[in-house]
Amino acid sequence: MKLRDLHWAPYFLVWTLGIVAVGAVLGAAVFPLVGSLAGMDKSAGELALTGARTLGFYFMVWAPGVGIVLTVKNEYERRQKKAAETGKDRSSP
Repeated sequence: MKLRDLHWAPYFLVWTLGIVAVGAVLGAAVFPLVGSLAGMDKSAGELALTGARTLGFYFMVWAPGVGIVLTVKNEYERRQKKAAETGKDRSSP
């Protein structure tokens, strides 16, 4: 395997880390809001930290699978576009 064939690896890492970051930010924003509405006795900082950890973990469970699917989809579309430009059709024998 050549190094230039590994160009898909950054896409996977970006998707995975991006999804986890979205989960952490979403948790840090939602938990204090829900906690204040529910009358929790914890501070907003504690609720934000708990939310970031909890939703960040839940998103981390799903992120690698979603990252793989999106990376494979991106590479498939790139190869299809390249094959169409060169006039090669893989479906014909």
